[in-house]
Amino acid sequence: IKKEPGSSPDVKPSPRKMPRPSPVKRQPRTPTEPKKVTPQTPPPPPPPPPKTPVKQEKEPDKLTPLSSPDRKIGQKIGMRLRNLLKLPKAHKWVCYEWFYSNIDKTLFEGDNDFMICLKESFPQLKTRKLTRVEWCKIRRMMGKPRRCSQSFFEEERRELERKRQKIRMLQQRKTADASNFKDLPAEIPLQLVIGTKVTARLRKPQDGLFTGSIDAVDTSNNTYRITFERAGLGTHSVPDYEVLSNEPPETISVASFTQKFRPRHIQYIPSPPYAHKLRSPRLTNDPLISNAAVSIPKKTHIGGTVNGYPLKLLECMVKVNKILAAKKIKIKKLKDLNTEAEKKRSFGESLPADFERKYAGVVVELEKMNATLQEYLNEVQEYCQDFAPETSVAAMLVPSHLREKCRQEASDMVSRINIINDKAPTKMNQLVTDLTALMLQVK
Repeated sequence: IKKEPGSSPDVKPSPRKMPRPSPVKRQPRTPTEPKKVTPQTPPPPPPPPPKTPVKQEKEPDKLTPLSSPDRKIGQKIGMRLRNLLKLPKAHKWVCYEWFYSNIDKTLFEGDNDFMICLKESFPQLKTRKLTRVEWCKIRRMMGKPRRCSQSFFEEERRELERKRQKIRMLQQRKTADASNFKDLPAEIPLQLVIGTKVTARLRKPQDGLFTGSIDAVDTSNNTYRITFERAGLGTHSVPDYEVLSNEPPETISVASFTQKFRPRHIQYIPSPPYAHKLRSPRLTNDPLISNAAVSIPKKTHIGGTVNGYPLKLLECMVKVNKILAAKKIKIKKLKDLNTEAEKKRSFGESLPADFERKYAGVVVELEKMNATLQEYLNEVQEYCQDFAPETSVAAMLVPSHLREKCRQEASDMVSRINIINDKAPTKMNQLVTDLTALMLQVK
C-alpha cells in the first residue's frame, strides 16, 4: 500500500514538481538578475556613451563623402577627363558623339531610317509592340541593308548633304515646293543672325570647340563669320554645319512655308518704263514748270510670289529704290543751283533768266517724288505688318514722328531767328522752314 501511494505521488508530482522548481529557480534568478542589473545600471550608461560617440564618429565618416570627399572625387574625375580630352582621338570622339550643329540637330535627333520606313511601308501600323516573328517578317519585307560599307557611308553623306541644302533653301526662302521637303523634319531651325553667341568647331590655328559671336552671314558658301572670344584666335569663317548656338535656336515649321509661299507658275512681268511727264491741268499752262519732267513709276497690279515674297511688295521696293536714286540726283541738282545763286549774289551778279524756271522745276519734281515715295513706303509698311504682326505701332510711326518733330523744330528755329533779326515773315518763310526740316532729317 505504501508503494502504491508512493508510486502514485512519484508519478503525479514529478511532472508537477518538475515545472515548479524551474519557475521557482527562475523566479529567484530573475529578481537576482535585476538586482544585479540595478547596481550595474549606473555603470552601463558610461559604456554606452563611449559606444555612442564611436558610432557618432563613424557616422560623420560616412557623411563626409557627401561634402568634401565628393568634391575631391569630382576634381579627380575632372582632371582625368581633361587629360583624356587632350588626346586627339578622344577629342574627336567627343565632338562626333555630342556636338551637333543647329542644321544637323533636327536631322540626327529625329526619326531614324527604320522608323521612316515603317511609316512609309506600313502607314496603318499604330502599335510598336509586336512579337519577334512579326518583327522578323517586317524586316524581311524591307530587306537587309548593307551597313558599314564604303558605299553605304558615301550614300549617307550624300543624303545628309542633300537634306542640309534643302534646309538652307528654306532658311533663305529660295523655294516653296512642298513635294521636295517631305523627308525633312516638321520643325527646322532659322538662320542665325549677327550677334548670336555660338560654339564652333575650329580647325586652324587650333583644333577644338571655341565660343564666339557671329559677325557676318555668307550665304554664297554657307558659312558664318565668327569672332572668337579666346585671345589669339581672331575671326574665321566656319561652315554652318559646325556652328551651334549657345541658346536654343528659333524654329519654324515646314508646313508654314508651304502654306504662306505657294509654288509659282506665272511668268515675271517687267515693270513699265518710269518716264512720263506731269499731266496736271493746273501746271500745264504754267510758264515756269510746264516742262518739268518727273520720273514717277506707274502703279501696276501684279499677283503671285517670287522667292516666297509677294510680287506687289517687290515691285514697291524696286520703285522706292528707283525713286530714291532719282531723288538723290534732283537734290544734287538743287544743291548746285543753290551754290550758283550764292556765288552770283556774293559777286553782285544777276541770275540767269531761266534760273527761276530751273529752280522751280526741281522743287516741284522733289515734291512730287516725296508724295509718291510716301505712298509706296506706306504700302511697304503694310506688307511688313503682315509679315511681322508682332511689330508695334509705335515702331511703324517712328518715321512720321521724326518728320513732324523736325518740322516743328525747324519752324521754331526760323521764327526765333526772325524775332532776333526783327523781321516779319515773308513768302519764303515756308520754303526756308521746309528746307531746314529736311536738313534736320538728314542730320
